[in-house]
Amino acid sequence: MALILSTAFRLLLWFLLTSDGTALNLMIGLALALSLPRARSGRWPLRRLVGVVLLSLMAIPKAYVEALTLLVAPGERERSIVQPGSGMASPLVVFLEVFAITLTPFTIVLGVQSDANALRYRVHQLLPSRSSRAVMGGNKP
Repeated sequence: MALILSTAFRLLLWFLLTSDGTALNLMIGLALALSLPRARSGRWPLRRLVGVVLLSLMAIPKAYVEALTLLVAPGERERSIVQPGSGMASPLVVFLEVFAITLTPFTIVLGVQSDANALRYRVHQLLPSRSSRAVMGGNKP
């Protein structure tokens, strides 16, 4: 089952990169998807994994709102913060958390800090101007 999901995901990425749905491109993508090495790791707690996937999916509409806000009123201040992670140090969870943070135009991950089973992300954040906070729906500093 894991082989099928992994291959399907890799094939999806191949089609997104090539934008070509021909049979030849399908065969090339399938050959690449099957020949790339696979990560071997233990089982992940399903509840945490689903939570991280939902967080990543929620980042997509947030990214659109932030992009529109950035068009209306560009950011005027920046800061660096340390954001806690989910606590799971598996490569997939770290990838999904970094994806969720970096997808939005106002934030980017600068690094990952790990100590005693706790993950934290160093994040550079652009703060929107006061006039654009109303568009984003919040008055956070």
